[in-house]
Amino acid sequence: MAVTTRSAQLGKEVSGALRRSPRNLPQHLKEKLEQPKPEREPDIETLPPIIFKGHIQYANDFFDCAQICDSLIQEVKRSEKEFIPVGFDLEWPFSFQTGSGKTALAQICLQDSVCYLLHVYSLKKLPAAFVEFLCHPKVKLVGVNIKNDVWKLGRDFKEFPAQKVVQNNCMDCGTYANQVLKRSCRWSLERLTAYLLKKKIDKNPEVRRSKWHVQPLSDAQKIYAATDAYVSLLLHTTIQAKAVALEKQSQNHENSVKPLP
Repeated sequence: MAVTTRSAQLGKEVSGALRRSPRNLPQHLKEKLEQPKPEREPDIETLPPIIFKGHIQYANDFFDCAQICDSLIQEVKRSEKEFIPVGFDLEWPFSFQTGSGKTALAQICLQDSVCYLLHVYSLKKLPAAFVEFLCHPKVKLVGVNIKNDVWKLGRDFKEFPAQKVVQNNCMDCGTYANQVLKRSCRWSLERLTAYLLKKKIDKNPEVRRSKWHVQPLSDAQKIYAATDAYVSLLLHTTIQAKAVALEKQSQNHENSVKPLP
């Protein structure tokens, strides 16, 4: 009832204020009027699929995983960017009887042309280069509910500093989207992809709940896994571009309403 009363009161304020010049509106009413209505979410089933079509580099032993991560560290160090967004995701086996199994696969995507799949299920310990890469001060792991994956990795590999990575190296695309778009949604990767990219992620349950711990992975598993990390990166860059565009639009608006000297 209180919410309805406040809404009615705000409506009266706006209605009454609009009879006067918009320039004389109180600031909170100006902001209310200037805010665009959120775009309606599309019907996911009607959207075209999004599939990673770049190169997939797969590693399934300790040495190869370490070598890939060492190369990624060097790539990050060479970059002049303040921070490097990294599409990141994990896969693990799941059973309705026993629940979630140990992390089987880590997906890493720094650019849309290549995605790295590291099969870590059989490893007793994560390579030092893997941990160093995820902890690097320039690396920002991006994805929807990304912190949950990092906590999962920490539970499965006790030496992994999950709390440190969560605090310093995670950037949730859902939270970021809400900040930029002025929304308050609980996004899933599927919903946010549909909303921002107008594409549908294939969540085939046969692949999603497949035996991720068993090698070798099928081509369908590899494409599924790479697509999730790729989409996470793409969502971040899309939100970032929207943030830049909105900031520029706001500055242009401020300049246009400045009084002449």
